[in-house]
Parts: sequence; structure tokens; C-alpha cells
Amino acid sequence: MSSAPMNRILLFLLISAAALLAAQPAYAQDLRPGIIGKDDRVLLQASGPPWDAIGQVNVAGFDRVDGCTGTLVAPNLVITAGHCIMNPWKKIPYPLQEIHFIAGVRGDAIKGHAKALCLHFPKDYRYIPPDKVLPSMLAQKVTIGSFATDIVAIVLDRKLAVAPAPLADGLTPRPDLPLIHVAYPVDHRFMPWSHRGCHLLATDAEMPFWYNDCDTYPGSSGGPLFVETDGTPRLAAIMVGGIPQKTNIALPIATWPELTQNTKCP
Repeated sequence: MSSAPMNRILLFLLISAAALLAAQPAYAQDLRPGIIGKDDRVLLQASGPPWDAIGQVNVAGFDRVDGCTGTLVAPNLVITAGHCIMNPWKKIPYPLQEIHFIAGVRGDAIKGHAKALCLHFPKDYRYIPPDKVLPSMLAQKVTIGSFATDIVAIVLDRKLAVAPAPLADGLTPRPDLPLIHVAYPVDHRFMPWSHRGCHLLATDAEMPFWYNDCDTYPGSSGGPLFVETDGTPRLAAIMVGGIPQKTNIALPIATWPELTQNTKCP
């Protein structure tokens, strides 16, 4: 699948409090960004490995509460979308002390909490913010190039007593590869929701994209896509955005193996 004709897509970034989003009139925005046809997401009933390794990536400041989804790949290392921890106005990461990871959120119960100690980006990382940041909108319009390196590893300030998600090493992507997407979307913020039985539709010859039909939603940025091998779900990619009602876009973590291994800070 070529990326050339798709010059504008939606970035599934929750950039303001849910209360503010809910106050906006329906005609002002697409209320189903990331949902392709029927909404096939369901509450994730399973717990334990690897599901408890999935959690919320929250950026909390005096004037905002932003949220995404991340996955623990080592006791002190989380993988998520790069745009989740970037200030779109200043075009730099938010202060480390404001970046939180909360593992295994189930209502008011959690499996662990830590703050960011440092951040590791791909060597060729380039943050491209939306042309116009609209905090009242569920999703922001950006160029497709914004997603090319939209991944970050967050080194935590402590190790969590949660089993990290295993990685899908040596995976060869193919059309119709079955996927499982899990996230903490803003419409179900405090419980994990999943779409089982979605698929990889195509890869991109020019960019490291996985086009897929997994239903997702704002707040799900950085949410994992698992593949099952030998009955074990393994982390293969993270969700970053999509083309409304057509396809969603994920980044395979195998493109940047160093990000899943570097648990040290300078």
C-alpha cells in the first residue's frame, strides 16, 4: 500500500480533559475516530501476563490531564507513541516529573505506578506537531510523515512488580496476520478494552507502517498490537493513528529493537 495519496490523517491524541471533550457539540468533530464500521471493541476480561503490563501513560500538569496507552517491556521500561509525551505547542517533551505510567488499571485498582526518569527516541526521531492544535477535538489532523518515527521508550524511576509483555521477535508481517489491540481509550478511560480478530491489512514500501482494521479510539495512541505465537500473545506493534473509517496505522517495534533493550539513563 502506498502512502503517497494519503496526505492528511488523524492523530489519535487525547490533549485535553475528558470533561472538556464531552462538552463539544457533535457536529464539531468526528465522534468515532479510529472505529472502522461496527465498533468491535469489548471489555478485556483477562488479567495477568501480558495484560497487566498494559497501562495508562498520563501527562499531568496544573492545566491539563493528557492520556495515552503504553506497554511495559521490561520492569522499568515502557513503549508508547512519541507524540504522547510531546508538548505540541513548545515542540519538546513534557517535563519528566509530569509523565506517569500506571500499569494494569482496573477502575480504582492498579498494578503499579512510576514516573519517567528519561526518554529514548529513535535516532532519526522527528516530531511533527499538528498544523493547528485544537484541544476541543478528539483527534488532530497531521501529515502522514508525523508517524514515521512516532515511538518512544520511557525509562521509569523504579521497577514495577509486573511481568513485562513478551516481544514478537523474528516476526514476518503478512496480510491477514491476526492481531489483538488493547488500550485505555477516553470513552472507557479506566478499563482496558480490546479488539480481537482484527488483522494486518498491508505494510508500506516507503514507511514502517502496519495498516490494520483494529478498532481504536483517542487515548489509545501507543496501545499494543499483539500476535499470538504458541498460544502466547506477544507485542508486535503500537497504534499511532489512522485514516478515518478506512484503516488505522501502527508501528512495528522490531524496527527499533534498541528501544526495547535500553533501560539505562545517561
